[in-house]
Amino acid sequence: MTGQPKILSQRKSKSEPRQAPPPGERLTTSAMIASLADGDTPTTSAPFGKALADLAKTRADIVGLSADLSKYTDMHVFAEAYPDRFYQMGMAEQVMISAAAGLAREGFTPFATTYAVFASRRAYDFICMAIAEEQLNVKIVCALPGLTTGYGPSHQATEDLAIFRGMPNLTIIDPCDALDVEQATHAIAAHQGPTYMRLLRGKVPRILDRYNYSFELGKAKMLRDGADVLFVSTGLMTMRVLEAAVTLEKDGTRVGVLHVPTIKPLDTDTILAACGKTGRLVVTAENHTKIGGLGEAVASLLLTHGVAPTFRQIGLPDEFLDAGALPTLHDRYRISTLAVIDQVRGWL
Repeated sequence: MTGQPKILSQRKSKSEPRQAPPPGERLTTSAMIASLADGDTPTTSAPFGKALADLAKTRADIVGLSADLSKYTDMHVFAEAYPDRFYQMGMAEQVMISAAAGLAREGFTPFATTYAVFASRRAYDFICMAIAEEQLNVKIVCALPGLTTGYGPSHQATEDLAIFRGMPNLTIIDPCDALDVEQATHAIAAHQGPTYMRLLRGKVPRILDRYNYSFELGKAKMLRDGADVLFVSTGLMTMRVLEAAVTLEKDGTRVGVLHVPTIKPLDTDTILAACGKTGRLVVTAENHTKIGGLGEAVASLLLTHGVAPTFRQIGLPDEFLDAGALPTLHDRYRISTLAVIDQVRGWL
């Protein structure tokens, strides 16, 4: 390829999906810090860090830990506000988890932050034996979930939900946007027991304000209803399917969106009731491999309860993903808004 690489153009309106670049052109967005928001979407900076600092005003038991990544998990906001309650553990995730367990045993509520790949791959046994088995009140909050960085397999936590879903006693949260992150932070602080939360950090889009949404631990929420297609989605993919729904309705397709921010425990009653309505395509959507995440959890739930809609999955493939610019990768691995629309049109 010759000449300068081109930047993906912004959408002209919220209802118009972002277009993929022409063949042969590539994008120049940052692999690590590329925003998930389009230019016309409101954002909130560091919603987790701000929510945690706000909680700490009245909760002297809250402490923060980071494995040398406080700036990239938004823990730096808490650290600057409460330096005497923040512990920088260095690049030693297993040590950080062990320290968090010790602090919990002394009556503190530790929030331990790192990247999702490092918690799920490097520190799994320590989380299992030191925290989950003992049901200690530790909150593990991890940035770069799924395909939210272009730095390749070493930083792409595409299988973290699969890894942690099999761990007893562990609550698992996958928020959609800044509002979800803020409210989920308060909720897991109030919850007694170990929690793993995927974190969108930096300038995080605000989407759910428009839907009169409030986070409730263990609850799925119907954001919009529709008789032809039901998306059952979690994490940032709820943003994508809400955008896709607008375009699909222009085709005359009536689209519902059920947002599932709590992966474990799953809101089985709400999911079964929503998927049990006859005559519509059910599509799960997640920023995670199709193996072991929300899609398989919902499929198993439906099968064991005799609910049998036409069922499809949108998610990442069972492979180590490429490095590159984030929007390019979302198009390539079929989790961009445009790719969601294309897949659903093909299934209808």
